[in-house]
Amino acid sequence: MNATLLFEGHTVLRPAPNVVCRRVGGESILVPIRQNVGNLDYVYTLSPVAADVWALLDGRPFDDVVDAICEIYEVDRDTAIADVTALLADLLDVALVSRTD
Repeated sequence: MNATLLFEGHTVLRPAPNVVCRRVGGESILVPIRQNVGNLDYVYTLSPVAADVWALLDGRPFDDVVDAICEIYEVDRDTAIADVTALLADLLDVALVSRTD
């Protein structure tokens, strides 16, 4: 998957406003909220790396998220781009994140 086809370096993604992330028993869980009620039919559990990416979705551009993952996990940039792109594409597909750019 080519990151430039999905996300340019300046692309900014944020958690969707109707999604909350909660830490439960050492895991990060995303719960979509509909009409003030958590929809437990669509709960998503994040891996530790995915939870770190989620935490970085605070208005940073895609390139900055990738740079942070490279630094945190000491991984090469191409690997980080591929992994972050795959995660964000999945989250975008199920409307857990949205573009703000």
